[in-house]
Amino acid sequence: MNTEVHIGRVGGLAVALGVGLAVVVGAGAAAAETTDTDTTSSSSDNSKNDSDDSSDKDTSTSESRSADSTAKTQKADKAAAAETSRKSYGRTTTRRAAEDDTDAADDADRSSDRTSAKPSARKTDPAGAVRDLVAETVSAPARLVTQALNSVTLRTPQAPRPTTPQQSSLLLGLVTQGTRREAEAAAVEPVARAAVTAPATTRIGWVTGAGGLNDTVKRFGIAGTDIGVMWDNGITKDNPATAIKEQRQVLMAFGDTFSQPRMTGIWRNNVLLRSADNVLSNGLYVPNGIIHDPGAYSGSPMTNPNFSREIIGKYGYAVGPEVTIIPTAGIAVPGAGANGATRQYVNFMSVRSWDTPGRWTTNYSGIIWSDDNGQNWTVVPASSIRPAASGRSTRPFINGNQNFQQGAYVKPPAGSADSTAGWVYSYGTPAGRGGTVYLSRVNDKQILDQTKYEYWNGSSWVKNNPAAAKPILPGTTTTSFFGLVKNTTYPSAGEMSVQYNPYLKKYVMLYTDGSNNVVMRTSSTPQGTWSTAKTLVTSSQYPGLYAPMIHPWSGSSLLKKADGSVEDPQMLYWNLSQWNEYNVALMRTDLTRV
Repeated sequence: MNTEVHIGRVGGLAVALGVGLAVVVGAGAAAAETTDTDTTSSSSDNSKNDSDDSSDKDTSTSESRSADSTAKTQKADKAAAAETSRKSYGRTTTRRAAEDDTDAADDADRSSDRTSAKPSARKTDPAGAVRDLVAETVSAPARLVTQALNSVTLRTPQAPRPTTPQQSSLLLGLVTQGTRREAEAAAVEPVARAAVTAPATTRIGWVTGAGGLNDTVKRFGIAGTDIGVMWDNGITKDNPATAIKEQRQVLMAFGDTFSQPRMTGIWRNNVLLRSADNVLSNGLYVPNGIIHDPGAYSGSPMTNPNFSREIIGKYGYAVGPEVTIIPTAGIAVPGAGANGATRQYVNFMSVRSWDTPGRWTTNYSGIIWSDDNGQNWTVVPASSIRPAASGRSTRPFINGNQNFQQGAYVKPPAGSADSTAGWVYSYGTPAGRGGTVYLSRVNDKQILDQTKYEYWNGSSWVKNNPAAAKPILPGTTTTSFFGLVKNTTYPSAGEMSVQYNPYLKKYVMLYTDGSNNVVMRTSSTPQGTWSTAKTLVTSSQYPGLYAPMIHPWSGSSLLKKADGSVEDPQMLYWNLSQWNEYNVALMRTDLTRV
């Protein structure tokens, strides 16, 4: 009897609890039904057409700059319509777009071996061009690889994150048959979206491609290209002893370049453009190119009046495959050249293979120099080439050089102790976008001599030992086994640029992070401590973005507004490559809003 009473009481309690729970759940459901579930999201393309009403350039600039300004104003009249055309052009240039049977047949005929993405045929300019150029087309098999990757949404491996899932060996095998660019087309979505203040960064206009301010297809034979490394050429005044009128310019080095849309036509490893434009709020204008050495201050080194020529070739220092030569950094040093000339330096990488998305293998990195404003270039293999591993170059491998395959040069601010000492800081990353950032420095008159470099080991500078270099970005340390084992991971960085910014009075670093967003860090010194990364734009806003390259005049009085007054110093201008369009756009970030 007592047992039955006990059971009855327990049952009653259960019923009571059940009723109470039902009441609570019902009330919660009713509240949920009345809750506003609307959400909003924004993804601003921020495409800004080139100004229809751009004003005259600053009348106090040089004659050449004034001529550039007039041409820029005339070109700007067509810019609005050109931007609309550009959007259509961008959609058709992507190799994921549908192409007609004729294109596919042509591609198949000219693409018997795309494993190395090496050019397969030579073309000679009919007018007796200075150099041979290589015809490069997109292969139909490469497009099939891209479609296969898209169907399984293969994501970019995010090194150095140990939790990244392993990709299937079959898919990785397929990817190796295409170029890096093909693989990246399947990974344009970010791994994770980062918060961004939309109004802070806008796209001013396209620097390269069809139509727009420069119409590089018609004027330079450039329908598609990327990277767009920028640096000041260091020429502050004209030399009356020469017949050429020297002027201060910004030089821009680009990577793989195609003469026709959809990455077809005549292919070049790289090209160079020049600009004295100092009003960037309505775009970055490049003047016409002039053939041969008299064109050393024209818009580009040229093969013929409408075709830019390659500046860095394949010099024969690679052992095994060599797909292409890509510029990664540039800097000018006044007085370092012959007879006191200003010498231009460009750091480049020799690509051995395009691997999985965001990954590639290099043979070596090297430095070329020019004493005529980028018109003619020379490489010094004995002292400037850094093999990435043993057996990939005719030069010996030195441990640590694998971390300096891509670069970013920066000069300290004028008047600083570092500037007086003549230091140039050279940042490095391994091949691909999965490595982190390292730092070296060298006297500006010894850039070509590896033995003169010093490397930051986290607390001091170590001479002539690249293996001593330690990561400079803040890492994240985790512990295991009751704190006995510590592991530190460092942020991964894609193609990057660094400049000293006069407005912030800090060094500014831009790169693409592991989530495929453009981020910015700042530091009072080249070695850090570097700030937390702040997102400028995401790849949901600009699909397929990469390679943010800072304009060297940002934050200085060299930049002007259309009315001739000094540009707002907080405006940071930079180039951004986009895979879908496969061209380079000029961006602007208001640093007060970041």
